[in-house]
Parts: sequence; C-alpha cells; structure tokens
Amino acid sequence: MAHKGRDRYLKISKDSVFYNALVLSSSGVALQILGFVYRIYLSRLAGAEGLGVYRLVLPVFTIVISATLTGVRLAVTRLSADMRTHSDGPAIRSLTRSCILIFLLLFAVCAWPLVQYNHVISAHILGDERTGPALIIFMGVIFLAGFEGIFESLFLGIRKTKYTAISNLLEQGVQFAAVLGLLYCLRNGDHARTAALIVSGLVISEIPVVIWLSLAYRHELCGRNACPRPRKVGRGLFTRILAIAFPVSCSSVFTNILSAASTVLLPQRLMCAGLSRQEAVSALGIVSGMAQPLITLPMVLATSLANVLLPHLSQSLSQGRREDVRRKIQKAFQATGLIILPATAIIVPLAPSLSRLLYGQDLSEVYVILLAISAILMDYQMICMSILNGLGLQKQGMFYIIVGEACQLAVTYFVAALPQVHIYGYLAGMVVSPLIVVVASLWLIRRRFGLWPRAVASGLVPIVAAVVVGLCTRIFHLSLLARNLGDFGAIILTLLGSVGLYLFLFPALGLHPLRYIRTLIPRHQKDFSVLADSQNP
Repeated sequence: MAHKGRDRYLKISKDSVFYNALVLSSSGVALQILGFVYRIYLSRLAGAEGLGVYRLVLPVFTIVISATLTGVRLAVTRLSADMRTHSDGPAIRSLTRSCILIFLLLFAVCAWPLVQYNHVISAHILGDERTGPALIIFMGVIFLAGFEGIFESLFLGIRKTKYTAISNLLEQGVQFAAVLGLLYCLRNGDHARTAALIVSGLVISEIPVVIWLSLAYRHELCGRNACPRPRKVGRGLFTRILAIAFPVSCSSVFTNILSAASTVLLPQRLMCAGLSRQEAVSALGIVSGMAQPLITLPMVLATSLANVLLPHLSQSLSQGRREDVRRKIQKAFQATGLIILPATAIIVPLAPSLSRLLYGQDLSEVYVILLAISAILMDYQMICMSILNGLGLQKQGMFYIIVGEACQLAVTYFVAALPQVHIYGYLAGMVVSPLIVVVASLWLIRRRFGLWPRAVASGLVPIVAAVVVGLCTRIFHLSLLARNLGDFGAIILTLLGSVGLYLFLFPALGLHPLRYIRTLIPRHQKDFSVLADSQNP
C-alpha cells in the first residue's frame, strides 16, 4: 500500500502544466546546446559583418510573420483548447483548415510587394543593397513556417507537446547541417551571398518539419479509424478566429515595425556616434548574433512555461475555475523567478570568458549586465503576455508592447547617437522596453483579478538565490582562473559547482521540489481526451 501511495505521489499527469512545460523545456535545453554550437560555427563562418547583414533582413521577416501568423497562432491555441474541453475533434480540424486558408491569403498579400519592390526595400528602407537576395529567399521560409506555426500551436492547445518538441529538435538539427554546410562549401567572402546562404539553409530546415507535423496531425486527429469529415466551416468560426487574430496581428505588425526600426536605425545612429559603416554593422552582429544568444540561454525555460500556460489558463477560465486561474498565475511567477534569476546569475560572470572562448570577442561587464537585465525582463514579459492572452486580454497586452517598443526606438534614436554612449544606448533601450510592459501587465492582472505576485515567494527568495549563486560563481571562476586552468577548464568546473550550489539552495531556502510539483498539479485535475477516440458520436 505504501508503495502504491508513493507511486501516486510521484506520478505526473500528462495533462498538467508541469508535464507539458517539462517536455518543451527538455527539448529546449537540447535545442540550446545544439543552437549554442551552431552559433559558434555560424559566427566563425559568416563573421560579424555577415551576421549583421543577415540581421538587417530579420526585421522584415518578423513583420511579415506578425501580419500573417502571430494572430492566427494565438487563435488556434486558444480555440483548440476550448474545443478540446468538449472533445470536439471535427471542430478542431475545421479550425485548422480555416486558419491555414487565412494564412495563405495573408501570405499572398504580403509576399507580392516584397518580391516586386525588393530593390527599393533593400536599398532604401533597410539601407543595404546586400540584403536583397536574402529578402527574396525569406519568402520560402515564411511560407513553410506558416504551416509549422499553425500545427505547433494546435498541438499546444490540445496538449500534445511531444510533437512540438520533436519538430523543434528536427528543425534545429537540419538547420545546423544545412546552414553550416552551405556556408562551408559556397561562401566566398561576399556578405550578401553569406546572408542568402544562411536563409537558404533555413528553407531547407523547414521542409522536414512541415512533413513531420503534417503526419502527426493526421495521426492525432484521424486516429486508427477512418477520419470523419471536418464540419463545414461556417461564418461563426471565421468570426471567432478573426476576433482573436485581427487585433493581435495588427498590434504585432505595429510592434515589429517599431522593433525593426530600432534594428535598422542602429547602424545609422552608431555612425552618427563616430563609428564606420563596417564597425556599426559589426556591432549589430555582435549584439544579436553573439552576446544576446549567450546571455539568453535560460530563456528556453521561460518560453516553454509561457507556451503551455496559455491554453491551460484559457481552459480554466472557460470552465469558470477562477481559483485555479489565480493559482496557476502565482505558480508561474514563482517558477519563473526560481529558474530564471539564478540561471542568469550563473551566466553573467562567465559571459566574458565564454565570449572570448567561443567567438574571440571581448565583452565588458557593463555590456553583459545590461543584456542580463534585459533578458530577465524579457522572460517576465513572455510570462505576462501568456497570462494576458490566456485570459482574453490580448488587446491590452499588445498595446503595452507597442508602448514599450516605441520607448526603445526613442532611446535608440537619441541615446545611441551620443559618442560617449553609442551601443550602450541600444542596450539601455532593450532594458526600458520590457520593463514598461511587465509593470503595466502586472497592474492589469492586479486590477482584473486582485492578484499580485507574492513578495517573498516570487520576489525575495529568487533574488536572494540569484545573488548568492552569482557571487559564488564569480568567486569560483576567478579562483580557478588564478590556478591557470584556462578559460575552458575554469568554465566547466565553475558551472558544475554553481549548479550544485543552486540545487542545494532549494532545501536551504525551505523549497522542496517534489512538494512544489505536487501543488502545481492538483490531484483532482481531470484528464480530458479528445482526438480520434472521441471523434465518433
């Protein structure tokens, strides 16, 4: 009996927030490791200026994705979560078909002017003719990413996160081989060609992912028996989709235009500060292609939690379980603090040595600290946006993001042009933007639900843990460097010691992981089954 009781105590429901976040986090950690190695070789093969040219094209990609896919993805996740509650498989298939149709129409509208006026956009808007070839090839990435995004959002909504996790790993693995292989074999020192080869590798990486997700979709929604026809798509379903997708897409487009303006303007403002064109583009490549990915390594954990939190909140709210909504929100803030703050505190003291070892690039402490603060605030922004989207407050959330991006653009424009500040003005804007969004989101959550993150559990305890771990990491690292172990040996031993200290701090601070998991997953939570077995009336 005791043995059976212990099994029940440790058993984790596959329907829970924790299980789905664990699946995505596990794949995310593997993705970060693979992506880490990928970025090392990418920076060496492409160079800082080549990465800078590639980064100049990315704002156009994000704007088109936000116009064609961001709102549709949110609609798929929220509506499929509601339909799953009622075990309505045919409705889910109708939803998927409708969202694919909407995406294809939006893609056609956006792709034509980008192809037709490619030279004007690359030379006069992006300010660099070398972005032209990559801009054309990006249309293929966007087309395939639309199908990928819709299927992945659907699997998040119906809580089949294993397919999303596998697709992410598959995409990263193929991207690793395709991009680096193309650069190794075909690069010739032309940075326009370098950017085009990188984007071509992205197109190749999307193909097996779309095939995999399509097969998974047929398996889950058609099941072992003959697949019933999806219901006829009515005006009501399109209305529900557009009611969610349209305001989010419009806000996201405007937000990404502001963000793109910051990226495109940065080299020009740095030139006003006294840098050459090559130095300015290289500075953009260093920030976005080298330093930022290094500092944001722990972000995968917050991203996974944010992705699975949205459908769970939406379902609990649709069932009228407000106390469950409040509990999930509190746990989300607590988990984010306990994971992200100490993990970032471990990375910060090691970042300069890691940058020298991996990229051959020196980073100042102020540079690293500003990026770390920005990364932490971005993690909390993701959690806040997931909460607001799950509660149906996406319009307010997107408004806050627009305000934050506008502030970042203003800081970049005015401060980055100062000779004594230059790139640090851009980094300061990266801190200001998510700070505004987080504060405004917390105010709205408190206003609507009378809920505020607990000061001790979500604030004091994570901060104390981060300070202790960060200081000890710095001491470990400096002590090991003084023993002439070299950067690599010192980093490995420091990581082992810091992670061990972090795990020790849980019981020292009165935190018990198993008890925490048990409170995150109520025993009475019901497992709803949708898909093949419940499709036939």
